Amino acid sequence: MTNLQKIKDVLIQLKAEAQTIHPDASWGNTIKKHDLVLIGENSNKIDSIEFCHSLIDIHDIDITYPDLLNIIPLVCDSLDMKNEPAFFGEDPSKLAGYYIELF
Repeated sequence: MTNLQKIKDVLIQLKAEAQTIHPDASWGNTIKKHDLVLIGENSNKIDSIEFCHSLIDIHDIDITYPDLLNIIPLVCDSLDMKNEPAFFGEDPSKLAGYYIELF
């Protein structure tokens, strides 16, 4: 299985789990399982740097952050997920990462 497919599978799993989060109960389980924080009003967004750490440390996917940044738009498009680029404040032309909207 390619890294691209593994990353898609993780995003699909995250989406499914995030959609079933009850504010009082399962929030912590998803955070612990994937070692990342779900953000946004609906707990439906993740940050690409945290996602990269989760892919490497939890899901054993060998990928660099620059490589992940290159494929996030492709993966998100293929899964009908939105992504919002984030830029460095001192250099607004330099991509810092993405916020990935799971649903």
